[in-house]
Amino acid sequence: MSNFKRYMKGLAYWLFGEVLCFVICIMTLSIMHNILLLKILIGICVLTVTLGLYFNYAHYAAKNDRERVKLHNAEYDKFMPLKMAVAAPFPSYVMWIILLLSKIGIVKDIFSQYIMLNIYILPFISMFTERRTIDSITPAGIAGILFLILLSPITIIITYKLTFNEIDVARQILYKKQDK
Repeated sequence: MSNFKRYMKGLAYWLFGEVLCFVICIMTLSIMHNILLLKILIGICVLTVTLGLYFNYAHYAAKNDRERVKLHNAEYDKFMPLKMAVAAPFPSYVMWIILLLSKIGIVKDIFSQYIMLNIYILPFISMFTERRTIDSITPAGIAGILFLILLSPITIIITYKLTFNEIDVARQILYKKQDK
């Protein structure tokens, strides 16, 4: 698979995650918008969906790369996890920079549009404010949004490296005592 196809597949995973999270968020937050526990559960759910899709993307790419390196003597691209981590959630990075520029005042208020294009962040934002203006977000909120965005590339890099190196974390944790 060419790198371009792989990057496009990553963007497709991003888009698919956005659609799934949109359905979950809109259906549940519109019905019960004042229950904090529900917002926390929805936040965990949509973050799991988003990060799970990135996990799947990185896992299968690493398995394919490992097979090509082992069976076909292909050259290992040590920067592939980083390339994938930059490419797949790339729209989120760009939109966060635009959000930051909006907070600084360089760009007009785009907070509502930002939420619609990064819907998995909505439950977390709803825990702190119901307003959809850039003024309702504090600098700590902007940093919190960045943290949520950076979970995606971290997930991709860690998953790719562990899968490529055939490290099964669950097996190591669950069966560590039995192996001794």
